[in-house]
Amino acid sequence: MSRARSVLRAPGTGSLARPRRTLVAAGAAVAALACAALAGAAPGSAVAAGEPQILAAGIDATDRFVVSWRLEPETTFDFLEFSSIPIASPFIPGAFAGKNTVASVCVTPAEGCVAPPTLNAFRASEPVARDRRYFVKVNARRSGGGRRSSAVWVIDASKPQLTGGGRPAATPTNAPALGQPYVAPARRTIPAPRLTLVKRPRTIAALLRDGVRARVSCPRFVCYVVIGLKLGRATLVFSDATARGNERKTFVLRPRPAGRKRLNRRTRARLTVLADVMHPGGKRTQVSRRFSVRR
Repeated sequence: MSRARSVLRAPGTGSLARPRRTLVAAGAAVAALACAALAGAAPGSAVAAGEPQILAAGIDATDRFVVSWRLEPETTFDFLEFSSIPIASPFIPGAFAGKNTVASVCVTPAEGCVAPPTLNAFRASEPVARDRRYFVKVNARRSGGGRRSSAVWVIDASKPQLTGGGRPAATPTNAPALGQPYVAPARRTIPAPRLTLVKRPRTIAALLRDGVRARVSCPRFVCYVVIGLKLGRATLVFSDATARGNERKTFVLRPRPAGRKRLNRRTRARLTVLADVMHPGGKRTQVSRRFSVRR
């Protein structure tokens, strides 16, 4: 999974790694804004041991994210993310899944991010699109080690559930939006995902040339899919993507060089397309399809 890990650690939307003084100034400004512009936001849910508690979150009149939180004793700020989907990353504890991060602080500390350990407020430097809902969570480190994540909050919940970041308006909308604790759908209400093989290759040569086309759909709710082509326990190739509810996502799985060598040594092979599908609220489903190829 090394490739997917590297993709998810660099969402491509700009981790907001700021100098220490800038973050301190931003924290002071947002603390005041959270008390004024976000007054009346829904109260946070009960806090488990060591979890940071979001006090207020939203989008201000200039279309910028704002959030304030409280750190529990013996914890320090670790990182935070705003995302367009509420699904947890299977690769980075405390992060959101896929290429859906819209704003963040210190998701990749190794890249030189420096934030005050007592940071408790944030205002984004760039405006965001106002055509979709967003989700935010804050992570803290315990003094004895280990990461703790806040409850997820949703912002602009009446807007559609879209993936990715979208395009900000040319001018501020002057329409602040409040956030509230996110309530995921009950697991029993989430339908099972569907996996179909659009075209099954019959020969090893056809598989190496064209790959196998697989289609995944998640009825009703958004999902994050990690899909791979397997020969026994070996993964020949894999990919990942986010699919909106009722959207059909097509993957072309063509073996990579190491996988090609494995297949070239065979006269026949039975392969499996395995999709690991993650849903809101932590539900996770695996679906698979098998097919055979020959020389």
